[in-house]
Amino acid sequence: MTTIKSKKVVISGGPCSGKTTLINLLREKGYNCSNEFSRGIIEEFKRMGEDSPFKSQPIAFSEKVWQKRKQQYQNPKFLGISGTKPFVFFDRGLHDIVAYLECIAVPCDTQKFDLSNFPYDLAILLPPWKKIYRKDRERHEDFEEAEKLYFYIKNTYLNNNIPLVEIPFQSPEERISTLLKYLDDGKYY
Repeated sequence: MTTIKSKKVVISGGPCSGKTTLINLLREKGYNCSNEFSRGIIEEFKRMGEDSPFKSQPIAFSEKVWQKRKQQYQNPKFLGISGTKPFVFFDRGLHDIVAYLECIAVPCDTQKFDLSNFPYDLAILLPPWKKIYRKDRERHEDFEEAEKLYFYIKNTYLNNNIPLVEIPFQSPEERISTLLKYLDDGKYY
């Protein structure tokens, strides 16, 4: 079996837009997928007494997330893929970190958060979906904030020349079919 360079596909969008559901369905179909881990980092901060670390310590929180996402991006198991499924799916990407900071108008060190070495082959964006939106212990944003974040995320990927496809509001199974059709067409990467 031949090993080929993997195509890195990031699934992104505002909070509670269905990203993790899609990642889990892709994993069930045999695709390589990375997990979102921000909730674990939020829990670490909460144990230290910080209820909303992104709002109280946006740079410190973002640096931790950056290191983890960078490790995921560079993970050797995602560099080459054997078989017929040459895609690796990421539940959020490095670009999301910069978008979040820009959204709340926190300046960041562009050398520390340098996106130029982390191109994704494709970004799949899920728009904010009020019907499924829920706040929880780690998700403090209201729906209006989620909409604002979505536009910052979209612009960050576009400004970094990452091909972008928006997947409309559909059932998770329909979204997966739409996503896989884009990938099968091959015209976006």
